Amino acid sequence: MRLEVNVPKNRTYTVGVTALLLSALLTAASQVFYASRVQNVHPFLFTGISFFLTACYFSFFARNQKVAYKWQSSWQSLLKLNLSSVLAFMGFYFALKFIEPAIVSSLEMGLGPLFVIFLAFTQRRFIAKVQWGIALGTLLACFLLIISIFNGYSGIQLNLSTNTTLGVIASVFCGLGAVLCTIYSKELSAGGWTSSMILTHRFYGIVLLSFIFTYDILIDYIFDNVLWILLVTIAGVLIPMYLLQKGIQYCETFLVMMSLCFVPVFTFFFQLFDPRISWSTTTLVGVVLLFILGVFSIYAEKNK
Repeated sequence: MRLEVNVPKNRTYTVGVTALLLSALLTAASQVFYASRVQNVHPFLFTGISFFLTACYFSFFARNQKVAYKWQSSWQSLLKLNLSSVLAFMGFYFALKFIEPAIVSSLEMGLGPLFVIFLAFTQRRFIAKVQWGIALGTLLACFLLIISIFNGYSGIQLNLSTNTTLGVIASVFCGLGAVLCTIYSKELSAGGWTSSMILTHRFYGIVLLSFIFTYDILIDYIFDNVLWILLVTIAGVLIPMYLLQKGIQYCETFLVMMSLCFVPVFTFFFQLFDPRISWSTTTLVGVVLLFILGVFSIYAEKNK
């Protein structure tokens, strides 16, 4: 009896973690490529086009699954998921225009566990000491990276401006948005929504706001950039989003957020191929710290 109970749990754990790591790898590569392409255009041009195509793509699978939507019991979670997605994705793509990609990823993924603990604390749930330690460690690593931006030690030599500050703030909001997305996605999954159903309906806010910001230049931009938009949408949004949704389905919120700390270290090495970005030891130290904490959190979660 013991083996019959443990095998399925171990199998779903492996599937969830594998999906999260593959999602992190593809996300890292695509965001470095994206950052290099949008230096001279509006940061929300890509978000509107890409997430509209993503929603259309997953709507096809959602229809084929023939699973009934439970709108009455789920509309609040869906609304909150849309608002959280705006914070997570639009903040992220805005920050990529002005901040080194590895640092944007670090601030988003690193601050996530702290927000998880804060939400758990407000709900008076038990928080293990190891979770406090990991979250505080990631917070210190994030502070190191923020200091490197304003002191000129990051991979991109920036002239300090309002955009730089807004980029850092947007990165922080990414972390909060990512945590909330995980929570509300799990609520919908528990309510009977499949991954395709969730991915079909979670981007209304992103698409609407993106089109509002860029409606006057959208058509010309699409015709000039359709090939790379499709490439990044498929390899950098569609596939990673589906894999992430699977990870959310099979793993706890804290594990999802900490395992995503793999993204910054992947991003750091991918961005070495971008001629705009130079080597930064400070950035490397920050992302390695986050990577170590991420591995430790996965090991601790599995043993628990």
